[in-house]
Amino acid sequence: MRGQRQISEVQVRDHGWQTSATDILRVFSEHMRSKYRPIQVDGDSVRTMLEAGYGCVPDAWKETLELPITAEELEVVVFKGDSKKSPRRDGVGLGFFKLLWEDIAGDMRTLFIQMLRDRQLSERHKQGVIVCIPKNARPHTPKDYRPITLLNTDYKIIARLITARVRPILAELLHPNQYCGVPGNTIFDAVATVRDAIAYAETTRRPVCVVSLDFKQAFDRISHTYLLTVLRSYGFNAGFIKCIRMKYENATSVIQVNGHISTPIPIQCGV
Repeated sequence: MRGQRQISEVQVRDHGWQTSATDILRVFSEHMRSKYRPIQVDGDSVRTMLEAGYGCVPDAWKETLELPITAEELEVVVFKGDSKKSPRRDGVGLGFFKLLWEDIAGDMRTLFIQMLRDRQLSERHKQGVIVCIPKNARPHTPKDYRPITLLNTDYKIIARLITARVRPILAELLHPNQYCGVPGNTIFDAVATVRDAIAYAETTRRPVCVVSLDFKQAFDRISHTYLLTVLRSYGFNAGFIKCIRMKYENATSVIQVNGHISTPIPIQCGV
């Protein structure tokens, strides 16, 4: 199995095949550096998109978002997570937290409250490890590999805490036709809507056009500037937006190929 995970060669346009461990790591590092470079955002285009209409965070909920994390919230987030997820290089996975929870719960709550209150995370917290999984049986170039980022468990817990705070108001903020991520909505609702629309068109003999769009690398190609602009337009307060910025500002990752680790590269787009 270990031999199957080895990348013995990689093809580079105009440079042929690279076979040495150093060159293979360099090729993947350069590819990822380009992939996660900043995305230029046109301000006028963003404003046009936002004019399409959106909800606004209720004033009462703005105060809720600023409240300190409770012991119950933290425990739910920790025990709801999957213990089998691969940990980062430090080897500390969610199973460690669950096993020792009775002993560390109080200290961990104090730590997370301080992180969110001060809007500060260390560089180590925000550094991921990118491993590359082949998309097909005969991968040749870095694009033939799917990058998977292993993140610090503390970092993932903070992300889940923020998500849990926002989830109850998503239905008020997003368009009724938004299904992903909205409590109570599933992909089956979307399929049923399309089915009903087609059935209605057939019954009434009206023309209908169904368009299916699949955005390439959708989560990797999100501009952080755009993300923060949208959050402000929804009426999230400055403190909450600082928490989101904290997660992405100066974030880095190293690439692991064949057991070798690259120097850190900046992650300047994606979620």
